[in-house]
Amino acid sequence: MEVVVDSNFLMLPMVRRINLRDELDRLLNVNYRLVAPRAVVEELEGLASRGRPIEKRRARFALNLMHSWGVEVVESPRCVKVDDAILECALKRGCVVATNDAELKSRLRRLGVAVVYLRGGKRLALEGELGA
Repeated sequence: MEVVVDSNFLMLPMVRRINLRDELDRLLNVNYRLVAPRAVVEELEGLASRGRPIEKRRARFALNLMHSWGVEVVESPRCVKVDDAILECALKRGCVVATNDAELKSRLRRLGVAVVYLRGGKRLALEGELGA
């Protein structure tokens, strides 16, 4: 199973002091692989170079986390909004999406895509059904 990660999800450990890997293991209880559309990487790189100081730190942290976890970067169409790239990736590949973005969660929910999100400050929750 693949899990598409969003920028804000990768920054959660800096914001909430949560161990994402342990929480994903607990929640999913299956073998999974993390993937990110190239648009997510580009968004993080932009924040790391041009964001406010706190955004720069969080984005650099997220990029390092992606590298240390071996997150697979998958191609996404150029000039597409990041949320659209995540949505397209999830639909094409049949992935679960890990995000804390309320608007994106709502769009995913309407399309029947399972979503992992932060609930109650330090625990991840799953909404929707895991694919086969």
